[in-house]
Amino acid sequence: MSGHQWWPYLWGALGGLGVLMVFYGLRRVADKKLPESHRKAGLWLVNGGVVAVAVSMALAIWVK
Repeated sequence: MSGHQWWPYLWGALGGLGVLMVFYGLRRVADKKLPESHRKAGLWLVNGGVVAVAVSMALAIWVK
């Protein structure tokens, strides 16, 4: 691939990573067996995932 043909794959990978981060973060937050500090740490995954998806979407629109 040459030029900018690989950019959509990068945005897709970033969006997919963000969705996975949100999923695993929400699973961690909802797990009542974990200590409270570990559950709260799951919010970092959720926030990071939301940012990754937002950046992916913004860059996909910008590059279009």
